[in-house]
Amino acid sequence: MNIQWYPGHMAKATRLIKEDLKNVDVIIKLLDARAVIRSENKDFNKIINQKKSIKVFNKTDLADDNKTAQWIKYFKDNDEDVFFVDALNKKGLNDVVNYLNDIKVNFRANREVRAMVVGIPNVGKSMFINAITKKSNARTGNKPGVTLSKQWIKVKGEFYLLDTPGVLPPKFDNIEDGVCLASIGSVKETILDREELALKLIEFLIDKYPNDLMSRYKLESVDKLPLEVYEDIGRKRGFLLKGGEIDYLRTAVTILDEFKNGNIGKISFDSVNDL
Repeated sequence: MNIQWYPGHMAKATRLIKEDLKNVDVIIKLLDARAVIRSENKDFNKIINQKKSIKVFNKTDLADDNKTAQWIKYFKDNDEDVFFVDALNKKGLNDVVNYLNDIKVNFRANREVRAMVVGIPNVGKSMFINAITKKSNARTGNKPGVTLSKQWIKVKGEFYLLDTPGVLPPKFDNIEDGVCLASIGSVKETILDREELALKLIEFLIDKYPNDLMSRYKLESVDKLPLEVYEDIGRKRGFLLKGGEIDYLRTAVTILDEFKNGNIGKISFDSVNDL
């Protein structure tokens, strides 16, 4: 399975980010708490160079609580500026705001701090900004490629946030990275083989979250081949074509949507042990 997606607007967005760096005091790397490792575009590190940066992991409401707790301990032990938030339900945001206000006092007392929010598609950058500003300034959507233009947004008179389009790395190092990022919605479904992606996701869930998979789809067992589990889900949901054949595409779309929206369970792809 080959998942690669780096359209022209991503290359353009990368160039614009480079150009705007001179006007920015701090970089907020927004990532997905379900994919602590894989949702970071390492290419940003080359671009921002020595610029001050922090990591904010969004969508904790969808991530495995135990793995998130392990990540929080790991970053605390390593004394890193990292925050875990749930922008949808407005949790953990005050810690980020207070941090940026402290930067104003200690770093930029003569003017507002300017922070650029960067990240891969669909990590919730616009939702994060809207939650902090308590307004609907930035366009949002549970799909990649929503933010297409530059937006400076003022926050409580203390600092400015710059929303930027989501940018993926030009290529994925391995198939697991592609499956992870496609499953959390960072790659447009229109370019994917959704049936193959759903099969790969089922394989992951059988290995790491079998009970969640069984509970969601009322399966008696997942101790079988991923394709057999895929077909069991189709039958359970009644996704059948004429003659009783399984509607594989409809089944795949359902599995992918329900995973992305957290209906299967609180699930994380990355753990501290993966380091």
